[in-house]
Amino acid sequence: MNENRHTPFWEPAQLAQHPGTALRCGDVAISYRELACRVGQRVADLGKVRRLVAIEAGNDPEPLITYLACLTGGHVALLVASSGTSRDIERTYQPDSAMRRDDEGNWQLHTIRDQPLGGLSADLAVLLSTSGSTGSPKLVRLSKENLASNAGAISDFLTLTDHDVAATVLPWSYCYGLSVINTHVRSGGTVVLTDLSLADPCFWQLAQSAGITNLSGVPYSFELLDQAGFTPQRLPSLRLLTQAGGRLAPELVTRFASLCARNECDFFVMYGQSEATARIAYLHPSEASRHPDCIGRAIPGGSLKLEQDEELPNGQGELVYSGPNVMLGYAETRSDLARESMPPVLHTGDIAEITTDGLYRIVGRKSRFAKPFGLRIDLQRLENRINEGSGDVVCVEQPSGIGILVSNAASPRDDIVERAATTTGLPQSAFTVAYVDELPRLASDKTDYATAAAICAATPSTPVDPLTPDADVATILSRVLGVPNVTPQDSFVSLGGDSLSYVAASAALQQRFGDLPPGWQRMSVQQLTARLPEPADTAAPRWRSWIRMDTGIILRAVAIVLIVGSHIGVFDVRGGAHLLLALAGFGVARFVLADPQRRARTRRILRTTTRIVAISLLWLIPLTVLSSEYGPSVLFANNLFGPAGEAPEWRYWFLETLVYLMIGVALLLRVPILDRWERRWPSAFPIALTGLGAVVALATAAPSGPASMYTPAVGLWLFAAGWAIERAPDLRYRLAIVIGVLAIGAGFFNRPDRVGIVVVGLVLIASFSSLRVPRLLAPVLTGLAGASLVIYLTHYQIYPLLGDQRWAALGVSLIAGVGMWLMMEWLLRRSYTLIPAVRQSVATPTRPSPASLGVPRPRTSPQQAAMS
Repeated sequence: MNENRHTPFWEPAQLAQHPGTALRCGDVAISYRELACRVGQRVADLGKVRRLVAIEAGNDPEPLITYLACLTGGHVALLVASSGTSRDIERTYQPDSAMRRDDEGNWQLHTIRDQPLGGLSADLAVLLSTSGSTGSPKLVRLSKENLASNAGAISDFLTLTDHDVAATVLPWSYCYGLSVINTHVRSGGTVVLTDLSLADPCFWQLAQSAGITNLSGVPYSFELLDQAGFTPQRLPSLRLLTQAGGRLAPELVTRFASLCARNECDFFVMYGQSEATARIAYLHPSEASRHPDCIGRAIPGGSLKLEQDEELPNGQGELVYSGPNVMLGYAETRSDLARESMPPVLHTGDIAEITTDGLYRIVGRKSRFAKPFGLRIDLQRLENRINEGSGDVVCVEQPSGIGILVSNAASPRDDIVERAATTTGLPQSAFTVAYVDELPRLASDKTDYATAAAICAATPSTPVDPLTPDADVATILSRVLGVPNVTPQDSFVSLGGDSLSYVAASAALQQRFGDLPPGWQRMSVQQLTARLPEPADTAAPRWRSWIRMDTGIILRAVAIVLIVGSHIGVFDVRGGAHLLLALAGFGVARFVLADPQRRARTRRILRTTTRIVAISLLWLIPLTVLSSEYGPSVLFANNLFGPAGEAPEWRYWFLETLVYLMIGVALLLRVPILDRWERRWPSAFPIALTGLGAVVALATAAPSGPASMYTPAVGLWLFAAGWAIERAPDLRYRLAIVIGVLAIGAGFFNRPDRVGIVVVGLVLIASFSSLRVPRLLAPVLTGLAGASLVIYLTHYQIYPLLGDQRWAALGVSLIAGVGMWLMMEWLLRRSYTLIPAVRQSVATPTRPSPASLGVPRPRTSPQQAAMS
C-alpha cells in the first residue's frame, strides 16, 4: 500500500507546498499559499474546543475553507445541502456552529452555542448524507483516514497532477462532488467553484476560459451530453471524463469511451457509495469499450469479493468491499456521534458476478432504493413518511420518477405528492399517484412490486395549476413555458425559455416565493428550489415591503411608458425604443443563444421571431384592411417597399427592425465558421459586430427622417451592444462597452435624451441583475413589461380616441394593452387545462429530450409575446 495515499491534504503546511491556483470563483483566484493562510485563520476562528460545525456546501470559497479548517483543527464537519431539506438534519444533530449565508447572501460563521455539546468520537471527522438521499437524517460517519486514503487512491488511478482543473458541477454535500474537491486539492490542482451545470451552455464558456481538464457527472449528465451531441473537441483542454453515481447504459459507456479514445481523452467509469467515502471500483478506459456493463476492479488499497447466498444463482453474490475508506458507521441521532468505528468491511447491497477477465459486474440490488435524476431515494423511508395518515402505500421506481400506489382512496393526491416532494426534495411533477382497493401481494403475502410498478406506469398524474398556493418551481416552469415533464436538472434556459417568456416566468415565481436569486434563469430546478426563500405569504398585503425584480423587466416597463407618453405628447423623452433594441440583443444572448447546437440556436431565434410576427399580424392585418392610413408595407415590408418620409407605416419601425435583426443573427450563426468564432470568442464577437454596426450607422444615417435611426442597418450596433454586455465576463468590461455606446450615440443620435436613456438603461442592466421596488409596484411593472408588445401595437389607434386628454390617453393605452395581454394569458391557461392531450402530456413525466439542453419545445404561450 502506498503510504503517500494517507497524506493529510487539508493541512495548511501541505496546502502551501502547491505552487498554483487552488480555487477560482468568478473573477476571484485563490492561490494555495493564500488558501493555507485562510484555513489557518479559520482554525483560529473555530477555537480549540472540538465542535460540530454545520457547513452549507455552497460553491464559494468560505464554506470550503471552513471544511478544510474543521479537518485541520480536529472539528467535525456536518455537510448539508443548500436547501430546506437540510433542516431535519440540523435539528437531529444540533451543531455547535454553522457556516451559512445570511439574509443578505453573505457567508457567516455563526456560533450556535459557546459551550459545545461534546459526545464526538475521536475518529469522527465528517458527516455526510448517504449518496444524495436528499435530507434524510441518516448520515455516514467518516474519519480523516477515510478521506485521505480515498482521495489518494482516486488520485493514483486517475493520475491527477497540479495541472488538472475541475469544476463543481456536482454538489459537494454529495460524496462524489466532495471527492472531486478532495482529490484535486490533494493533487495541487485547481477547483473552479460554480453553480452552473453541464446542461447549461454558459458552463462551456466558463470551461473554455478556465481551461477545465476534468469533468465529472452522474448518468443523467451523460445522457444530456449525448443528446446534445457532445464531443471532447468542444473543450480542447479536456483530458479526463469520469462517471459515477449510478449505472450508465452500456451503449453510452461504449459511445463515450470511443469518443474519448479518438480525442486522446480518458473516460473512467467508477462505482462507489457514500459508505466508502466515495469510490470503490473503477473501469480502466482501455476496458470500457469491451466491458461497458462492468464496474471494473477495486481501487488501489481496497479489495472486493462476493458473498454467496443460497437464493442466488451460482457465480453471483452480494458485493462486499474492504478498505481504509469504509465509513466508521451510520448515524441517525446525535448520540450516534459518540459510537466507535465499525470494521472496515462494507456490504454494498448490490448483487454482482465476476467476468472471465476478473472484472465485477452488477446484476441486481438487494434493498429498495430508487435513483431518479441521479439522486438516491430510500423508497422504504418514503413509504413510511407517506403512510403517516395516508393508509397503505407502496413506492416504486418509474423510468422518469417515482410511482406511489395507495390503498386508501380517501387520501387526497395533492397531500400525498406534497409529502413525497417535501421528503425527497424532488419536484411534484416527479410523482405518479394511483389508487387501488388493496395493494397487490405475492403468494407469499409479500408486496408484489412488479404489479405495483405496472399500475403506476399505466396511471397518469394530475397537473398542478401554477397559480395555486402549492405549486413548486418545476410545475410553474412547466405551465408557464408549456413544457411537460420538467426534471430537477432542467432550468428556465435549458427548457427553451427566452426573453419573451422571462417576464411571465419570473412573475409567477415571485408571486409564489418572493425575491428570486441572481441568475435564477440558469439554475436547475433543484438549485433554484434550494436558493428560494419560504413561499411568499400572498394572503396578507405587505404595504411597506419591497421585492427584487429583474432589471430588464423594470427597464422594459419604463421604456414602453416613455414610448407611449412621448407619442401622445404627455412628455417628450425619446430613446425608449432604442433602449428596447439593446435589451433585445441582451435577451437573445441571455436566452436564445444559450443552446450548444448550431442548428438549434438558429431555430430558437427564428421561433422567437415567428412569435413576434404572429402576435403583431393579429393587429396589423385588420389595421391595413380597416384603415386607409396604412399601406401593405406596414406588414414588415416597410424597409423594402414603404413610403419615404414620416408616413404612418414608419410608426412600427421598431418591430420591423427587431425582426430583421433577429433573422440576420440567425442567418449569421447558421454559417459554421461564424458560429465557431462566436463560441470561441463569445465576448469579442458581439463587440466586433457593434463596431461594424456603428460604422454602417454613422456612414449611412441621414440627417433627418426615418432612415436616420429607424432601419435595421442603423439599429444593428445597439442590438449588438446589448448582446456584448450580456457576454462580457465582468462589470469592468460591461461598463467599457457602455462607454463605447455613449461615444457612438453622441455622434449618431440627434437628441441628447436618446443618448441618455440608452446609456442609463445599459448602465443599470450592466451593473445590477435586479433592483428593489415596492411590492405593490411589482405587478404594475410586470404587467407593463409583459404587455409591452401589445401596448406598442395598439396605442396608436387608442390614444386619438381621447382627444386632448393626454394623461387619460396614456393611462387608457397602457391599461388596454395590459388587459389584452392578460386576456390572452387567461385564454391560454383555459385551453391548457381543457385540452386532454395537453393535460395527459403533463400528467405523465418522461425523461427529457434535448430540450433540457436548450432546444425549445413546440408549445408557446401568448404571454411569452412580451416585447423582446
